[in-house]
Amino acid sequence: MTKVGSLFVFLFVVSAPLYAIPQFALLTGNRCSNCHVATGGGGGMRNDLGWYSFNDVSIIPRNGSLLGWMYAGDNSNKHFDDVFSWGMDFRVQNTRSFSSPDAPRVTFPMQSTVYASLKPIKALTIEGGFNISSLRKSPQGESVRFPGQRAGHISLISKLDEDVPTLRIGFFRPSVGIRYDDHTMYPMSYSTVASRINYLAPNWAEFGSEITWEKEKWLTAQIGLFGSEGLQQVQLTDGNTYKSMITGNSPTITARAVLWKKFSDDAVNTYVGGSALLNGDFSMVSGFAGFGIADAISLMLDVTHVNKANVQQSTNFMTELMYQLYTPVYVYARYETGTTKQHFSLSDNVTSSAVFGSQIFLLPYVELRPEYRIFDTYLPGYISRWNFQLHIFY
Repeated sequence: MTKVGSLFVFLFVVSAPLYAIPQFALLTGNRCSNCHVATGGGGGMRNDLGWYSFNDVSIIPRNGSLLGWMYAGDNSNKHFDDVFSWGMDFRVQNTRSFSSPDAPRVTFPMQSTVYASLKPIKALTIEGGFNISSLRKSPQGESVRFPGQRAGHISLISKLDEDVPTLRIGFFRPSVGIRYDDHTMYPMSYSTVASRINYLAPNWAEFGSEITWEKEKWLTAQIGLFGSEGLQQVQLTDGNTYKSMITGNSPTITARAVLWKKFSDDAVNTYVGGSALLNGDFSMVSGFAGFGIADAISLMLDVTHVNKANVQQSTNFMTELMYQLYTPVYVYARYETGTTKQHFSLSDNVTSSAVFGSQIFLLPYVELRPEYRIFDTYLPGYISRWNFQLHIFY
């Protein structure tokens, strides 16, 4: 139990940034880039639609309440004739360690990210973000970052015309798979004998460039070329020894395509797509799909297969169902399972989990997220805990 507990505490301590939530894309009919500055579902800085879409979603309204004074003059996240924009995400979590049935409940910061974007001309946007919480140290003075995790990102986004692709260059996360807002989800991770570990860390970023084609409202197509310094920090085991996930200085190639289709007069929203990340003898291939009824239900599916030749391979499955009780309150249930085969291991590592939770927008820009998580590992029985997140965003 001690191994399980220490690992899960580590997972929760490190940053969990808010990305373009695919559930909301299915509920609203907007693809990720409609609400975020970064193309292709990069998350982070919200554009004007992303800001307006949730600036007044709350149980306690901004107008007519005792707290209305907090939002006086809050009309936009853009300034100086729309040249400069800013945003932020701040999260704290309350949880109990799995290491002991008597473990005390503790509260700690997960994320303190500030974003900014500058648009000096119509065809160019400079955007970036910095997560202050990534500078945290453990009680022993050691870094608590995941291998490959970065403190921030910065990129230049150029779009000369609506009929041409978007070019993004800089230091940022390549577009791979679907960006979920919880880094403890299974798709881009692998199972150990007692838990799971990320292949791609929260706030992972590489130097590189990416081209995105979104002229058609029903299509997102991307291809990218990046370095691999961050990926080289990740260590995998074949059952005997540890090896770097990426060896040498070969470039990382990424490709991603998503079809966004609406039906029944835009009452039904769907997406289906796939992505690939390739570097030498390492590959990550994902397939994903979603179905949603506007302002009611979203259903997501995700299958990801990862292979490091002669070291290990993993296959992960995730499905989540979300229901919108009313505009500020969502409930969801998620099931995930992951299987990892190590080259010299006689048995597979299998880990599964069930999560039941809710997203409750108490005030404008304030979300409370209670979750009950149940884990099933090779150990006898199940491990379960209540977790609570408080998220303040802008």
